[in-house]
Amino acid sequence: MQSDSSLITRAGSEAALFQGDLLFVPIRHHSPACAWATQQAIRAHKPDVVLIEGPLDLAHHLDLLGEPDLQLPLAIAALGPTPPSGGARAVSYYPFSEHAPEWVAIMEARAIGAEIRFIDMPIGARMAEPDQAPQIQSEMPFHTADFVRQTCKALRVRDGDELWDHLFEARLGQEDWRGLLADIYAYCLALRASTAPEIMEADQTLAREAVMRGVLSEMAGKCVVVITGGFHTPALISPGETSAPKSKPLQDSYLIAYGEEALDALSGYRAGLRYPGWYTGAWRAAQAANGPPDWQALALETTMGFAAASAAQDRRVALPQLVEMTSMAEGLARLRGREAILLHDLFDAMRAALIKGEAGPGEPFSEHMHAHLRGTALGHAPKAAGLPPIIDDARTRAGAHRVDMSSSERRAKKLDIRRKPRHRAASHFFYQMSLLDAGLGEITSGPDFLTGHRVDLLFEEWMIGWSPFVEGQLIKVAGLGQTVPSAAGHKLQQRIDEAREAGQGAALDPWLDLVLTGLRAGLGAMIPELVQGFAEAVSHSPDFEGLAQCLLRLSSVSQPGDPLYDPEAPDLGAIAVRAFERMLELLPDLHETPEEDLPSRISALRVAAGVLFGPAAARFDRPRFDMALARILESEACPPLLSGAVMGLLVNAGLKSEPELARLISGTLQSVGGEPQERIAALRGVLMTAPALLWSAGEVLKAANSAIMALPEEGFVELLPDLRREFTGLNPHETDRLAQEVVGVIGGSAGELTVQSALTQTDLARGLALDADILRILQADGVLT
Repeated sequence: MQSDSSLITRAGSEAALFQGDLLFVPIRHHSPACAWATQQAIRAHKPDVVLIEGPLDLAHHLDLLGEPDLQLPLAIAALGPTPPSGGARAVSYYPFSEHAPEWVAIMEARAIGAEIRFIDMPIGARMAEPDQAPQIQSEMPFHTADFVRQTCKALRVRDGDELWDHLFEARLGQEDWRGLLADIYAYCLALRASTAPEIMEADQTLAREAVMRGVLSEMAGKCVVVITGGFHTPALISPGETSAPKSKPLQDSYLIAYGEEALDALSGYRAGLRYPGWYTGAWRAAQAANGPPDWQALALETTMGFAAASAAQDRRVALPQLVEMTSMAEGLARLRGREAILLHDLFDAMRAALIKGEAGPGEPFSEHMHAHLRGTALGHAPKAAGLPPIIDDARTRAGAHRVDMSSSERRAKKLDIRRKPRHRAASHFFYQMSLLDAGLGEITSGPDFLTGHRVDLLFEEWMIGWSPFVEGQLIKVAGLGQTVPSAAGHKLQQRIDEAREAGQGAALDPWLDLVLTGLRAGLGAMIPELVQGFAEAVSHSPDFEGLAQCLLRLSSVSQPGDPLYDPEAPDLGAIAVRAFERMLELLPDLHETPEEDLPSRISALRVAAGVLFGPAAARFDRPRFDMALARILESEACPPLLSGAVMGLLVNAGLKSEPELARLISGTLQSVGGEPQERIAALRGVLMTAPALLWSAGEVLKAANSAIMALPEEGFVELLPDLRREFTGLNPHETDRLAQEVVGVIGGSAGELTVQSALTQTDLARGLALDADILRILQADGVLT
């Protein structure tokens, strides 16, 4: 790099940029002011060749950028090598906006018939390893360099972005484009001088510049305009090492639609300006005027658009406030010494006019302003771009399901998945895209068929929005299939293989989740292999609770009318029958279950019994299940908790009588020497499997009441906390029903029994203990005998 101090003068900078056949245009990516200067430079010099900072191996996309049916923003998406695991490939984006100097250079070069070339290091050399995205030159110098901080302090601006706008974007459309580029060059020269060489080595800046110098060395005798990031320009002007591009195979790459939100996130070529929606408006205004935009008109248009966006979010801005905001923005610009009304003027005016408190994170007007200036517009790739078939398929399906692909704004969609086939098809598509991690949307409420939570709900609610990253992700998984369903089916198979490799082949939960995931996404026709493996796992599983869930969930989804029912899926009811048969094999050993696991096994019994009384009952041999339960009671080692649970099921099935259940409950409650939990175990078991027997079987309730009444006061006090805890499992309706039956036995009013108390169980235990202590003291003092 030259060290001559004359380079940082206006004359020295212009001499460095515009002398000789190589004319240099230092830019900041997506800068309208730089785009304007680029346009004027090419029109003035009419070069033979226009060289642009872009990967050499992506130059074949340049012809596509002249197609008439494209719509900006666009991006070239480049894919890295396929990982050995066969997973998704790394992807990097090279975006073009209306106000990108590179885009303007391509259009101007095409208009005069100049040759257009990319000159940067091939992307194949920068994405040589799987899962390796290219390192991107940092924008940190634009914000943190000592030169920037000192200049901000001198000009009384807050940060590097405001400084850039104040110095350069304010000159959009002005005639002195040479002076603008000379000042940008001096600015970037100072930034480069403040950047350590080891940083430029680490992020491949120096290696890339050597490749670019190599291309420049081939241009002898031609008039050439060179458009690169201003940070690189000093290195390209100065003599230095040159290198030929490393020989790497071309990576797959596609020209795809991009969006303003993605540009604002600064992905891909991260160097650039935020709020592309506003800069697009400024650029269009300059083009319409063929010079500086009408800044006052642009400010008014911005405030009116912001007000409309706020009103759409129920935050209306009164007309006097809009007038104040606009006039204040104009006044701030003049106070800062310029005619141009820029972003920071608009933000400051909005906060002063509308916000009465602190404008911290989440403040509504500030958030609406950010969103409005950011923009939501999406581009459209030309048909000739040759996108993978999966993108065309996804767009067709998204359009059929009324997804707005002209904006990246997320919108709510409510789907009646039980009653409307069209809505169910939309749900399948959304879940398929979720399976591909495409980022189309997320479900915000509705039945959760994987966990079984709220499966009775009728509607699903989604937040859906198309974005460039949707297409980028689809490109990454394009190798899985040409349509969204086929790719999602292969993705599901990958998850199956991953589960097997993780040693979960015999566990039932992963299998069930995968089957339900496939059905939820409408992929029933693609899961035969999954179902076969699932059936084998069920046949040998020792997981009693997991078998019960398989029995319950698969019995349901195999019935027409269930929201997950798929006539093209394999016979899932057959796996449910296998799960039932396997449970029968495990039932004889149920009494040997460890005490801590017994409640979950009893819950599984109740689930199985519920299926045998449900709409799919005809598929199962219920008499065998009842006989197996009866044999459990014959074992002397059967714990009371299990005895009560099994007895409740058998009474419901008509195989045991109410008196038999009454005797079991009475006997365990009045047993001598047992712990409280053991004495109420049989009653607890009934509550777990057949609680309705307490109010539908009079003898059972009477026996329980008689046994409790027969307890000595100390025994009752000891049992009371445990009894209370067990009855809290009843829902309010069941509690009211039981209260009505209890008053029939003991008299009184049901309302007295169901009154709500503010006391907690801890309060009750403390009160009972205190009552017992007082009783002992009174007896010791001879007050009570």
